[in-house]
Amino acid sequence: MTVAVTLLLGAAIVALAAPHLLRRTAERAVDPVTVIVGWFLAIAGVLATTVAGLLLMAFPHGAVDTPLAHLVRRPWWFAVANAPDLLLYRAAGWVAPAVLVLLLGRLAVVAVREFVRARRQVGRTLKVLRVLAEIDRCPAGGPPTLWLRSDRLAAFSYGGHGGAVVLTDGLRARMAEDGVAAVLAHERAHVRGRHHLLIAVVEVLARAFPVVRLLAEAPVALREQVELAADLSAVRHCGRDAVRNALMVLTGASTPERALAMAREAVDVRLRRLAGAAQTPSATARVTRCGLLGTVLAATPVLAASALLLSLSVLTAAATALT
Repeated sequence: MTVAVTLLLGAAIVALAAPHLLRRTAERAVDPVTVIVGWFLAIAGVLATTVAGLLLMAFPHGAVDTPLAHLVRRPWWFAVANAPDLLLYRAAGWVAPAVLVLLLGRLAVVAVREFVRARRQVGRTLKVLRVLAEIDRCPAGGPPTLWLRSDRLAAFSYGGHGGAVVLTDGLRARMAEDGVAAVLAHERAHVRGRHHLLIAVVEVLARAFPVVRLLAEAPVALREQVELAADLSAVRHCGRDAVRNALMVLTGASTPERALAMAREAVDVRLRRLAGAAQTPSATARVTRCGLLGTVLAATPVLAASALLLSLSVLTAAATALT
């Protein structure tokens, strides 16, 4: 039970502290892909540690031979030797599996509901757009571009099977050729990077467990990061000036729900980044940074639990020595 409780406390500590760390990392103009990976591995670490804690609470004998149990010295185990006889101890063993089932059930219900709603809404929208728009097939095998006959400025994309990039004739009329190419590169980067799926996953988690700070703040933070990642991809293909100018022209353009749009999220932050000297990182640097940050964040809940167990062991040994 001791190990189970410390695992749950470690997960809670990281769920509260990780958003601040990840925001600070993003503010330092770290590669957005690295920040995205950091968010997802922090979430995975917290969820996995929570599940492990609840399972060990339900089946406490499973923790006897784990490395975490060996962090605690004998005085503590002697002090809690009679704990299994307590009603609270037995009640925790009964409640833990029920809590786990309820949490997983809620997640499943929210995920199915949001999936069905999104699929129906996006499907209807794309069906109408394909009737009204001129379809331009991507020669490289990417998503098609749907050109809407409208004087309004608009540029957005839908992901998933049958996804597409949607632009208006008004955009093509008011923007230079390199700007249009930058917009296309940006929106295709969203589809190619499965950014719509990433946002959908964190939005489901946030709706299922809104009281968990890490999950509640993830959708807004990751929307900003996927836009920065798509900007970098567009810069690589079209140049920094073209992307910056396109973003300035598109600022304020309307966007439908469940779409990712070039000029909706964190425009000021992205313009500052585009005005800076940051370059797209190499594949080696990106993998190294993702690996380091991801490993630290994924392992932090267990590390926090280990620190709690060591502290508990030291305090118990000190108390025993004083008595």
